Amino acid sequence: MLGFPWAVIKRYIEDHGGWLGSLIAYYGFFSLYPLLVAFTTIATWLFDDRPQTLQRILTAVWSKVPFATTDLAEEVTEQVEDLSGQGWIAVVSLLVSLWGAIGVVRVLQDGVNTMWGVPRYRRPPYLAKVGRGAVMLALLGVGVFASAVVAGVTLAVDLPVVATIGAAVANIALSALVTLAVYRLVLGRSVPHRDHMPGAVIMGVGVWGLTLIGGLYVQRVIARMTNVFGPFASTIGLLAYVSLLIQIFVLATEVNVVRSKQLWPRALTHELGEPDRRAIALSMQREALFAPAIVDEGAKPG
Repeated sequence: MLGFPWAVIKRYIEDHGGWLGSLIAYYGFFSLYPLLVAFTTIATWLFDDRPQTLQRILTAVWSKVPFATTDLAEEVTEQVEDLSGQGWIAVVSLLVSLWGAIGVVRVLQDGVNTMWGVPRYRRPPYLAKVGRGAVMLALLGVGVFASAVVAGVTLAVDLPVVATIGAAVANIALSALVTLAVYRLVLGRSVPHRDHMPGAVIMGVGVWGLTLIGGLYVQRVIARMTNVFGPFASTIGLLAYVSLLIQIFVLATEVNVVRSKQLWPRALTHELGEPDRRAIALSMQREALFAPAIVDEGAKPG
């Protein structure tokens, strides 16, 4: 019964999951502001003539970042409004913001490929990573827009309980679908959808639960703090939120890997079993710089 959870924990330790998660969270935290600026700019351009729709979308965006303060939302909105009438300056600012946001996506790709044991020579090259990163950002934008639609539909329902349950299920399903698409984009090898499904469901539930807890924390704790400690608490809370979100993603990915590669049950002693040998082989495989055929040809005497 505990064999599978122990195998996930052991694989998490072997992959240095804490370090991988911290690295992704570091880039994610510092890419968050450029990403918000980029998304707000694009949404403003697309829905400038429909202010109600624009406001609903922006509200959905900020609801996904529960620890972001009202001052940060106003600052981003004001910055976008200042640039909206300056043509090429707005375009350049948008491209710079997108480039900053793509950084976390490139690190995320490396992390997922490391956990899946994809050899280095099979991982996407730099330009392919940037291209996939742009697609992933667009995908996240579509997910946020879908969240806005879900929020609008659930608010129109007269039954509060039904609306709450419907919103929760819809948001979990959306996060799971986005996670599935992310897995397909970042991996350097083809993996069936069924092997990604457990991690996607875990990520969907985790995102929903963590966002809910974060929102309650903002309402009950940060909102009652003074102006001195409020911004500090919001910054720490936002960093903790991003870090926990990434750690959930790392653990969800490890669940997929352990299940797909049959890396359980793992030994509790030094007597290694077949799952342990498969785990060792997977760890060694991901460090390969060349295909085996190239290595064999290079080893032959001239």
